[in-house]
Amino acid sequence: MALRIIVGRAGSGKSTRCMQEIRERQQQQPMGAPLIYLVPQQMSFQVEYELAAQVGLPGTMRAQVFSFRRLAWKILQEVGGLSRIHIDDTGMKMILRRILEKRGGELRVFGRAMDRNGFTDQLEEMYGELVRHGMTAEDLLVQQEALIRRDEGEGSGSGFLADKLHDMHLIYDELERYLAERYLDTEHYLPLLAERLERSRYIRGAEIWVDGFEHFTPQELLVLRELWTCAGDMSVTLTLDYPSDSGTVPDELDLFYSSAMTYRVLMELAEKSGVRVDAPVVLSRTGPVARFAHNPALSHLEAHYDRRPVRPYPYSTDSIRIAAAANRRAEVEGVAQRILSLVRDKGYRWRDIAVLVRNIKDYEHLFTTVFEDYGIPVFLDEKRPMLHHPLTEFIRSALEVIRYNWRYEAIFRCIKTELLFQPEMEETAEEMRHRIDRVENYVLAHGIEGYRWTDPNWQWKYRVYRGLDENSVEVAAAMRQSDEELAMEQEIAQLRQRITVPLQQLERALTKAKNVRGLCEGLYLFLMKLNVPQRLEQWSEAAKEAHRLEQAREHGQVWQAIINMLDQIVEVMGDERMDMETFASVIEAGMENLKFALVPPALDQVLVGSIDRTRFANVKCAFILGINDGVIPARPKEDGMLSEGERESLLANGMSLGPGSRRRLMEEEFMLYRALASASECLFLSYALADEEGKGLLPSAFMKRMKEMFPQVKEEFVTTEVAEIAAEEEQLAFLANPSRALSYLSAQLQQWRKGYGLAPFWWDAYNWLIREMPDQQARVTRALFYRNEERALKKETSQALYGKKIRASVSRMERFQACPFSHFASHGLKLHERDLYRLEAPDIGQLFHAALKLVGEHMEKNQVEWGALEAEQMHKLAAEQVDVLSPLLQKQILLSSGRNRYITHKLKNVVGRAAVMLGEHARRSEFTPRALELGFGTGAQLPPLMFDLPNGCTMELVGRIDRVDGAESTQGLLLRIIDYKSSAKDLVIEDVYFGLSLQMLTYLDVLISQAEAFFGEAAVPAGILYFHVHNPLLRSLVPLSEDKIQGEIRKRFKMKGLLVENEEIVRLMDTELETGYSDILPVALKKDGGFYSTSRVISSKRLDQLRGYTRAMIREIGQRITDGDISIYPYRHKKRTACTFCTFKSVCQFDQMVEPGEFHVLRRESDEAMWQEIAEKGKGENV
Repeated sequence: MALRIIVGRAGSGKSTRCMQEIRERQQQQPMGAPLIYLVPQQMSFQVEYELAAQVGLPGTMRAQVFSFRRLAWKILQEVGGLSRIHIDDTGMKMILRRILEKRGGELRVFGRAMDRNGFTDQLEEMYGELVRHGMTAEDLLVQQEALIRRDEGEGSGSGFLADKLHDMHLIYDELERYLAERYLDTEHYLPLLAERLERSRYIRGAEIWVDGFEHFTPQELLVLRELWTCAGDMSVTLTLDYPSDSGTVPDELDLFYSSAMTYRVLMELAEKSGVRVDAPVVLSRTGPVARFAHNPALSHLEAHYDRRPVRPYPYSTDSIRIAAAANRRAEVEGVAQRILSLVRDKGYRWRDIAVLVRNIKDYEHLFTTVFEDYGIPVFLDEKRPMLHHPLTEFIRSALEVIRYNWRYEAIFRCIKTELLFQPEMEETAEEMRHRIDRVENYVLAHGIEGYRWTDPNWQWKYRVYRGLDENSVEVAAAMRQSDEELAMEQEIAQLRQRITVPLQQLERALTKAKNVRGLCEGLYLFLMKLNVPQRLEQWSEAAKEAHRLEQAREHGQVWQAIINMLDQIVEVMGDERMDMETFASVIEAGMENLKFALVPPALDQVLVGSIDRTRFANVKCAFILGINDGVIPARPKEDGMLSEGERESLLANGMSLGPGSRRRLMEEEFMLYRALASASECLFLSYALADEEGKGLLPSAFMKRMKEMFPQVKEEFVTTEVAEIAAEEEQLAFLANPSRALSYLSAQLQQWRKGYGLAPFWWDAYNWLIREMPDQQARVTRALFYRNEERALKKETSQALYGKKIRASVSRMERFQACPFSHFASHGLKLHERDLYRLEAPDIGQLFHAALKLVGEHMEKNQVEWGALEAEQMHKLAAEQVDVLSPLLQKQILLSSGRNRYITHKLKNVVGRAAVMLGEHARRSEFTPRALELGFGTGAQLPPLMFDLPNGCTMELVGRIDRVDGAESTQGLLLRIIDYKSSAKDLVIEDVYFGLSLQMLTYLDVLISQAEAFFGEAAVPAGILYFHVHNPLLRSLVPLSEDKIQGEIRKRFKMKGLLVENEEIVRLMDTELETGYSDILPVALKKDGGFYSTSRVISSKRLDQLRGYTRAMIREIGQRITDGDISIYPYRHKKRTACTFCTFKSVCQFDQMVEPGEFHVLRRESDEAMWQEIAEKGKGENV
């Protein structure tokens, strides 16, 4: 047995030398002893492919590629040792958690942190590091005792570290005793391999090449030492400029420090083991197989990378490109364009190209989406978590259903994985999804949760929701379900069964389970009964047929991973008793550790990896992205269990540990060097100027060094905005891929339409598109001339939607005036938001209206005047009416929970307070209620307001007036309207003029027009008022007397609106008003009987003009509705727009950037001009 070390700088041909020698041995003796190529795990697939592709080596029986762990598996299969149960990372975390729970009280330092998230992960990492470096629990105890002695003798302050070592020893010792002879964790495979290597026949006489390592752990060195005694010759490659033979210790700042130290360790170990050491092989970086033999620029970079000061390369070169990208997306798009150019124009294969980043998570989503857009096959060398696979999501959500008492979110997350049940015999997957959507809508609208899912006595009734005013007990009893409602109820009941039966079976199984074994068995049987393995197999086959090979393999791996996890849980804690909450947490923690282990599904792909772990073979072009400050070199992370100072202290005391943060920072230089030297023909370096949120990023200091080394290489700017690229030849890069070119062409043509210049080749691209992709070209053209506008409906379409006779409310008129399309969406298409089981402002408004109506009817029935009741009596009466209405509101939502019952209590206070203040107003007024909830329309107390429209259609205006008050005066019967509002509102003449506030004037018009028929005498309008129903909160810095408090409350209930400018009318409304401001009306009287300018009053003449104008406006709106006007034309007035609270924004897609994209800006001239137009427009109306 002889040891030979092959040294050489990156690219000097070390791996090539190994493969050539393996090929020669195979050719010389095809059936000889094994030829073992030992490489890092992440390098094994690439090396296997390269070895198989060797010229003159059509096949091999002798040569095999192994990683250390795979070699252990091979040998232990042969000689035994795999009978011990394997414990993976998930099992180890569970064992550590058990130890912490058992011995937590004895921990001196870790006891305070043991319940923190991620603590067991840190503990497992520390344990793995200790095992890899050959440290035992006994070694930790020795180190602890040494620290204690040193602290006692020198007062070194090592007590805290000693306590840490105490805790680590306690946990490590307990863990070793737990594993004992029964279990085998990942970290103990190599010690077991070293122990049993001598028994292996396979390894005897084997020639071994060890390649790709810069350093070895003590475990790996132990294996190498045993291989020297059992196998044949061994060759070890190291990236090193010259052999480190001398007795001098390498400089820690030297680029090849780790490799040099490894060289010394190997030499010392060989000497101790009595192994013959052949003369080292030193490969020249300019040799015939050197990577950069024909590329002087890359050769210069490799040779002078670590030289200080920088040695500039005096020539221009295309082998190295440097780019600054506007952001990370632009950076990845620029790489995609370059890759396509290399493949299309220079004959490269996808597999010749590699992309490297320091932190792959920053770019992962961009590589996936952008490379797919450009049609580039790509493989990401990154283990993705299984946590978001449908199976893991299904298990998580199913357990959450049981844990959290059948909550809506968990149930429908479970259903939408499509693993709970499959489509029935004659049902397609799409039909099943639609049915699930309908059930979800029902569940959301009715607040179905908890026992309502599982109680067979709780019947899910389906009935279209009706308003509170129509939903009295008598009406509800009389109404029968329609056939459509009954059919929907039956469909919902069937799906309810399909959902609840399997989940209830799981719940019963887990409830009956006596221990963890029973819990895992219940979950396993649940999955098997639902045919989950077969379902995953179907998905895998479908993915294969769609050529989504990675996805197919993921479906194949996830089931076995779940089964292995359950096996681990049973093995570690099968006989323990565990509650449901803890079991679900264990399952959740286990699934968080599951990762897909995928190999490239195809040989010809662009490989994407991280600088620190990914190894490439025979790469011609490399792209290194994200060379930003703080990223390359990366800032070291915290050291976890041990600080940097503690590590240095232990290392000085002879303890073997992995590198600390200081050493890892130094190794960043070597990792970057290795990445830079990975390509043989071209190298592209880039950094981003901003992140996804637009926050500025700085280039790494390394980029400055590169610019100094290659002064002839000009930095390029990469962006996704064509307009930012002035040179026409540079714009050509945006045409690299047809599908992406479509997007850029569309943007350029938009610029052309705005009058900007366009490079001629864009028209060439457009013409090519017409010939080769006519369908896509048509879409581009439509997009170019697209106008987001709706044409008027045809007459027959309009009448089919609305009818020739329209029955409408005033609020519908106001909606149309705000935006015609919003009216079309709500009243034409009848769209509405998804019903949700929650108390909303309209529900509260309904309750307030109905409760105050019932209060008024009760007083009228009992012949009690509003002002006659005391406050306490009024509060009691209001509370009784709210109790009557509560079961009828929004599917009994006020009775559904303690929270909503508390809200009911608050609502009673609001209605009670409002009723008390209405009584206060009544005591101060000659106006008394004459009608409550007075309806107008066909079949109502008052006839509708009818309009014959010029186009032959008729419109019937209907509505309901909250309250009508009347008083006798010298002018005759005076009438005023009061509208209850749950939020503050006022009548603004300007809003009436624009048609946005027509309701109150329409109500007044109907009331005055029909007064003689309804009240038996003609009436005179007195005013229109809003009463704000609320319970105001008073704030004061000083204590207030009771009278002051009541006065302040009265002010908060001052009504808003518009009164007729008449002293008698105002004094009848507020009998206590002499002069000054009224605290119940929006007026202020002067001593001479006149009104202050701030008073909200209007002359009778102008009020009549407003009534006429309102009629004319409604007639005009009716005409536009029936003419089919559905234009997307929302109003904007000052800071208000129709879009602010519109629920149909996603339907109309109004955007000021898309033509016409114009608001209907409401403007008016002077008050005089406005009133003149109001008078003119209303002249023809009979008011």
